[in-house]
Amino acid sequence: MQPELNDINFIGESERRGKASDLFWPWAGANVSLLALSYGAFFLGFGISFWQATIAAVIGTVGSFTLVGVSSLAGKRSSAPTMTLSRAAFGVKGNAVPGLLSYLVFVGWETVLVSLATLATGTVLERATSLDRNISLILGFLIAASLTIFGGF
Repeated sequence: MQPELNDINFIGESERRGKASDLFWPWAGANVSLLALSYGAFFLGFGISFWQATIAAVIGTVGSFTLVGVSSLAGKRSSAPTMTLSRAAFGVKGNAVPGLLSYLVFVGWETVLVSLATLATGTVLERATSLDRNISLILGFLIAASLTIFGGF
C-alpha cells in the first residue's frame, strides 16, 4: 500500500498494477457514512413507507454510480485522470473553474465527514466513559483527524 506519486502524468501499461475490484474498499469507505442515516430519515419524512424509501435509495444509488462508472471509462481508456481529460472540453485555462469546483467539493466533503465523525466519536466516548463533553469532542476530533490524515492513502 503506497501513495500514488505519479500526479497528472501519463500512466504507462507497465506501471499499472491495479484492477477495478481494488477500488471497492476506497469507494465503499468514502460513501458509507453517517449521512446515510440522515438520508433515510429524510426519505421517511416525506410520509412514504420504509420499502418505498428503500427502493428509492437503491435506485438513486445505482443510477448515480452508473453515471460515475460510465464517465470514468474515458480515464481508463486514455490513461489520464478526469481533471486532466476535462482540459479537452474546457481548454487549459477554462479548466480552472471545474478544477476549483472539484477542489471545493473535496474540501467540503472532507470537512463534513470529519465533523460528523468527531461528533459521533465524541458522543460514544462521552456515553461510554465519564469524560466531560468537551474533552470527548476534542478526543473525537483527534481520532477522526488522525484516521483521515494517516489512514487516507
